[in-house]
This record gives sequence, C-alpha cells and structure tokens, in this order.
Amino acid sequence: MTQVDDHIEIDVDSLLLQLKQMKELEQEKDSLLAGLEVVERAREWYQNQIHNVTERQRHVGQSNHCTDFFTESQNQSRMDVLLPKLQEANRCLNDLISCSGMQSFPFSGTQPTAISSSSQPPATAPPQAIQRLKDQNRLLTQEVTDKSERITQLEQEKSALIKQLFEARARSTHDSSTMDSTFI
Repeated sequence: MTQVDDHIEIDVDSLLLQLKQMKELEQEKDSLLAGLEVVERAREWYQNQIHNVTERQRHVGQSNHCTDFFTESQNQSRMDVLLPKLQEANRCLNDLISCSGMQSFPFSGTQPTAISSSSQPPATAPPQAIQRLKDQNRLLTQEVTDKSERITQLEQEKSALIKQLFEARARSTHDSSTMDSTFI
C-alpha cells in the first residue's frame, strides 16, 4: 500500500466513525425527545394529583358522614399501590439525572483522525472517581430508603388518626342521638 492508500483508508475509517457517532447521537436525541414528552405529561399528572390531594385535605373534617371513612379507606388502598410507584419513579428520574452528569463522551472533532477507532481503547473514569460516585450513590440510596420508610410510617399514622377521628365522630353522633331520645 502506498501512503495515499493509507491516507484514504484513514479518511474512510474516520468518516465511518463519524457516521456511527451521528447515528448514535440521533438515537440519543430521539430518546431524549420521547422522554421529554413523557416528563411533560408526568408534570401535568403530578400537578393534577397535587391539586386533588389539596382539595381532599380542605374537605377532611367538613363532613360527618360515614362515607368519608370508606372514601378514606379507598384512598389508603390507592396510596398503598400508588406511593411505592411514585417513589420508584422519582428514584429512577433522580438516578437518570445523576448518571447523565457522569457521561463525558468526546465529540467527534476532538479525536485525532490519524488513529483508527479500533487501536484506541475507550476512555474510562479514574478508579477514585468511580469509587466516589459509588459511595455517593450508596449514601443517596440509603437516604431515599430512609425517607421513604419515614413517609410510609407517617402515612400509616395519618390513616390511623383519621380512622380514630371518624370512629370518635360516629360515637359522638350515636351518643348524642341516644341522649336526645332519653330526654324525649
């Protein structure tokens, strides 16, 4: 092979590498756009749920009907299913956000064209940085777990207090109606 042939081969390899990188970047962009659409819909859903919860909070205690207790029981079973899913979704989004900060992929313009992609191994992060990120991840995961457990405990306490409130109201209503009939 001549020097010209070597140069053409390097240029072809470089172009193929650039095409591959463009295709990968396009796929990443498509995934990001699809994710953005999901996040926007999720944002609307979160806002609606927050509004609904705020409305229910305002109405707690305004009604003396026993149906409130049953409604609260339905809400509690809904929360038993919904809360873990919300926590998992939030954790996954946080993981995604923290992972994206670790990526340091070189741009195609920063790689020398004279070196073939097969002759250069991909760059890796230093072991100290990897260990630091692992430690950070472990601590954050533990913190999320602790807070999730605390939230679950508070939700259970709240449910128990609401149940006691409705039971006390029911007894109070029953006692006052019994006393009214005694005096008649």
